[in-house]
Amino acid sequence: MNPAQFLPDVTDLNYVTLLYITRNVTVALGIIIALLLKSHRALLLILLVRILTDISDVVTVYYLNVEVIKESVPMVVMLLIVPAFAAVGYLWKRVK
Repeated sequence: MNPAQFLPDVTDLNYVTLLYITRNVTVALGIIIALLLKSHRALLLILLVRILTDISDVVTVYYLNVEVIKESVPMVVMLLIVPAFAAVGYLWKRVK
């Protein structure tokens, strides 16, 4: 499976693409470890990091006016940011 197939106008994996993939794999591993440890605090922390990076991605897309991926911003918000906010709200109540 070639991750470049999922990105518009990307024919090969450059540094930025690999950085994005590495960041997402790292967060996924963090979530898996937090779930295996059954740690609400660890899961809360990793989800907060995820939200901050996704929000910074959205801001950067508009700040740098990256037309190629602007159309994917609503998907990022609905599939990544909103559910993570809901999970953070739930976990915050559990931790407190």
